[in-house]
Amino acid sequence: MFGLRATPVITIALVAVNVLVWALGLLPAQPNAQAPIDRVERNNVWFIEYGSIPCELTGRCANQRGTASTSSRFDMTPATVRISVPARPPVLTLFTSLFLHGGFLHLAFNMLFLWIYGRVIEDAMHPLAFVGFYLLTGVIATLAQAIAASGAGSPIIGASGAIAGLIGGYLALYPRSRQFSAPYFMWIGAGVWGLLEFIATWRGLLAPAALAGGIAYVAHVTGFAFGFITVRWFADRRNDEYDELAELT
Repeated sequence: MFGLRATPVITIALVAVNVLVWALGLLPAQPNAQAPIDRVERNNVWFIEYGSIPCELTGRCANQRGTASTSSRFDMTPATVRISVPARPPVLTLFTSLFLHGGFLHLAFNMLFLWIYGRVIEDAMHPLAFVGFYLLTGVIATLAQAIAASGAGSPIIGASGAIAGLIGGYLALYPRSRQFSAPYFMWIGAGVWGLLEFIATWRGLLAPAALAGGIAYVAHVTGFAFGFITVRWFADRRNDEYDELAELT
């Protein structure tokens, strides 16, 4: 990609870990199950075990992870299997939930945006600073979603909040990239995405029940805003080539 000064090792590693976790999650949770109805995907169990459940994080419900009901999709007949799930500290799930995804499209779109924006933000930071920025943004975004839907018992999963921070960080670091080039289209895409997310969040706040499930808009907007505001605290080697493109017009 234009202007990168080094191989984005951390971004590549994050993409690889997310894909690996999703692929391993397709394996049966109970390999020795006697009947097809018992062959539940590991992902369905990990969502409950390692996803962030808002009411647990906010203290509005007891830890629900002793047992969990999970739907099996290996049989044409819908059914529910009861599976024992170890209890995990809610604080731990703020990190583990960032590496879980609800399906191939969820994973694919998140990894696409992680690759597009992550390698540019990584290029502007020390590798350890980039890891800290990514994880901290994801945790803050997940906490915001949990507070907005504090009574919800459905887990929050996905890297979207952290990736939203990368998009916000890109806009903050390179606000002048407006030439018809790769950085230009990244800037336009980030701006349009951010506007749509703010609109969706505002509509969700007007109808609070919508925050209890579905797309975590509050996490997206919080991650976007947090990344936009704090990225300069982490970025110590901003790449001026991206903004110099604007000066060529």
